[in-house]
Amino acid sequence: MNKHKTLLLSCALVAGLAIDIGAFAQVGVTDGCQEDIDKLEDEMKRDKDAYTAESRAKAQTQLTVAKTNRLNPAKCRKNLQDARQELRQGKRDKRDQD
Repeated sequence: MNKHKTLLLSCALVAGLAIDIGAFAQVGVTDGCQEDIDKLEDEMKRDKDAYTAESRAKAQTQLTVAKTNRLNPAKCRKNLQDARQELRQGKRDKRDQD
């Protein structure tokens, strides 16, 4: 009976560890994407005069959605790509700023 309990406890611990590692790996997968989101938000704040208000708003919407895609790195990257595209489309011409 003791060996049976020990075996069950060992299996439960191994299963719990596997779940914890799996959860960490999933969140860890998009950490790079989340860091890129933060960098792009910082860039938008720093260079806000380089973009139209509309393009910044659309890009921020995409970044907000990307933040919710922590468990799906492909969607996170797609939202990040879409945010950058919105900024490119709304980039002001430097001659207009002078």
